[in-house]
Amino acid sequence: MLSVEDANVIISFLSAAYFATDDPEARAEFHRLANEVRKASGQQPE
Repeated sequence: MLSVEDANVIISFLSAAYFATDDPEARAEFHRLANEVRKASGQQPE
């Protein structure tokens, strides 16, 4: 299992990528990936 701390570091990088683009499909994918990381660390998806 991924630790919450490590997951949050990865999510921070995904968040930066999310805000760096205006493409709705790219944003949806970054959001999906962040939720997968959350699930892998035992957190609730957002």
